[in-house]
Amino acid sequence: MREHKIPNWWILTGFSGGLVLTVLASEPGQTGLAAGGYLLRVLAYTAALFPLFALRMVGAGDIKLMAVMAGFLGWGSGFKAITYGCVVGACLALAKLLLQGILWQRLNYLLAYFRRLFRTKEIVPYYRAERDGYGVVIPFAFCLFVGYMGYLLL
Repeated sequence: MREHKIPNWWILTGFSGGLVLTVLASEPGQTGLAAGGYLLRVLAYTAALFPLFALRMVGAGDIKLMAVMAGFLGWGSGFKAITYGCVVGACLALAKLLLQGILWQRLNYLLAYFRRLFRTKEIVPYYRAERDGYGVVIPFAFCLFVGYMGYLLL
C-alpha cells in the first residue's frame, strides 16, 4: 500500500498456488482439463479487464490479482468475489471523495475525460500520479481482499 503497487512475486505466488490447488482438487484423469480451465479463466479475465488498465483506471497489479482470483474461484464465484471487492472499493472511494470535499470535482473530471475520449478517439491515461497525486487513489487490492473474504463468509 505504501508503494501503490502489488509485487509481481505476490501475483506469481497466488497464480502458482491456485494452479497447484486446482490440479490437486481435480478428479483423477481430469488434471489437464482443470489446469486448462484455470489458465483460460486467468487469460479471459486479464483480457476482459485490460481496457481498464489501458485507460489507467486500474493498475496492472489489480488486473492480475482479479484474474488470479477468478482463475482459482471459477467463473461465477470469481465474478462474485471481484464484484464484492468493487463494491467495497466504491464505498471507500465515495467516502474518501466526500471527506476530501472533491466529489463534484472528480465527477466533472470523469465526465470531461469521457467527452474527450469519445470526441477525439484518443486514449489517454485517466490517472497520472505526477498530475493527480496519490490523494485520489484507494488501495484497490485491499478492497479486493475484503471482497474475497466477504465472498468466503457469505
